[in-house]
Amino acid sequence: MEKAVLMMDYLNVSQKANNSFSHKGCKAIDLSGKDSGIDSLKAPFTGVVKKIYTKDANQVWLESTDKVLYADGTIDYMTISTWHDNDVSNLKVGDIIKQGEVYYNEGKKGYATGNHIHLTVGKGKFTGTGWYKNSDGVWCINNQYDVFKALFLIDTTKIINSGGYTWIKTSNLYETNDINITYTVKKGDTLSKIAKKYNTTVKEIADLNKIKNVNLIVVGEKLLIPSKLKYFKKYTGNSTSIVDALNSIKENSSYNYRSKIASVNGIVNYSGNKAQNTLLLKLLKDGILIKP
Repeated sequence: MEKAVLMMDYLNVSQKANNSFSHKGCKAIDLSGKDSGIDSLKAPFTGVVKKIYTKDANQVWLESTDKVLYADGTIDYMTISTWHDNDVSNLKVGDIIKQGEVYYNEGKKGYATGNHIHLTVGKGKFTGTGWYKNSDGVWCINNQYDVFKALFLIDTTKIINSGGYTWIKTSNLYETNDINITYTVKKGDTLSKIAKKYNTTVKEIADLNKIKNVNLIVVGEKLLIPSKLKYFKKYTGNSTSIVDALNSIKENSSYNYRSKIASVNGIVNYSGNKAQNTLLLKLLKDGILIKP
């Protein structure tokens, strides 16, 4: 699962959310980059361009192709809207933008003072027309969400002005070590086996689930597991073979190892059939294939 990450070289919040004038009643913020020049924004997640509105400020709506991890721990689809790029002729509706790819720039298109990006986040998928006019006459994204609660800040960003917000920094776009996962107890399971499988300890599982007797778990019981998972490097090639894809990122592609990969990724009774390998390859391409 991708984290939703704000990726700019400099963080300079020149106008806060719900401020007077153009942000009144809205959770949008303005990002002004290093100086009066034009800085670029990288896609915070892999997304699809859902709408482009060129009659005003060259607004672009980008919707995540899958659910993403929000900075506050929420897991959901995300839509972001960006305004003021001087030229968006390189974009069209339906374009897929990869996470980390530069796709939008600061500008002055529309009613703007100085080069900046007006950025706003909506929780969930793109809905309706993508925006609405609030009671103050300001256009806001549908299902608006606080930007600093939605987007992690990549730790290489130099902070000029945080806007007074507490940003959660990250260096990894795909790790989700802080997310608990749910595991259903199977016949033959023990807490020790489960802990080993998920690289945690019996005590951590017991404490999280308030288990008093660590020797007593029931088949069908659902346990929260403090996830400390590691992921394979994201595969960006064009091969349709999981074997070739693993080889290309210099990983073991043997049948026995793929069986272990399948097991920790929830694929039971792995036999190496087409459907199973296609799923493994998709997870690898999405950067969320768990290492055994």
